[in-house]
Amino acid sequence: MERIAFAGRRAIGVETGGQHHAADAVVVNADFAHAVPRLIPDALRRRWTDRRIGRARYSCSTFMLYLGIEGTLPGLPHHSILLAEDYRRNIRQIESGEIPDVPSLYVQNAGATDASMAPPGHASLYLLIPVPNLRHGTDWAAEAPGYRRLALDRLRGLGIPDLESRIRHERMVTPRDWQEEFAVGHGATFNLAHDLGQMLCFRPGNRFADLEGVYLVGGGTHPGSGLPVIYEGARITSGLLARDLGLAPVPAGSGFAQGMAPAYGVAG
Repeated sequence: MERIAFAGRRAIGVETGGQHHAADAVVVNADFAHAVPRLIPDALRRRWTDRRIGRARYSCSTFMLYLGIEGTLPGLPHHSILLAEDYRRNIRQIESGEIPDVPSLYVQNAGATDASMAPPGHASLYLLIPVPNLRHGTDWAAEAPGYRRLALDRLRGLGIPDLESRIRHERMVTPRDWQEEFAVGHGATFNLAHDLGQMLCFRPGNRFADLEGVYLVGGGTHPGSGLPVIYEGARITSGLLARDLGLAPVPAGSGFAQGMAPAYGVAG
């Protein structure tokens, strides 16, 4: 999508590939910091202007390894977290833009609960390390090889000393990749930082302020990041959208709304 089309302050569709597609409402599910300045003219955004988005505070990024391993890891559970011994220093380094020299990491060994996640006799590992976002200017093209080595060495703390010789497939994702390949603003994987001035009602609204017919979903809107919270934000957005379009609510206990308060659905 190239831009949202407006008549005054009301969204009337989207423009992509040189064509206009009319719509009664537009839901933006792309990264907020990346997408909104590109899709919505600055003059229409009284609250979340380009200047404010540029001055906002953003979350950390992540350094990722996706590994296909020969052999299994029977002693490694589905979820493992290995924290830096000096965790406060680890956090200070990330916040100041310094790549942690003793990183904390999360490892997922999905085969511990679902053997179909890798071929027989193999395992799949997902490794995540919090690192600074790109606003601090790190050259990840230069840093990535050394940080990969450090990440694999840290796995010794989880009882995996011989991993590299068993790697049969590998995908690395750095903050630079988050920005350039996945269109995440500043490579900030978790979007706007979750400090007191940017949490909950201080985040961009599910019904985007100052405009008609524009709605947001994802970690950059209310109430925030994290999958359960993002799902709740999508439920709030769909309810507002359906209400504004005069659509009937989905009865509580059916489909996605089961076990929740009444939600609203939109026909496809």
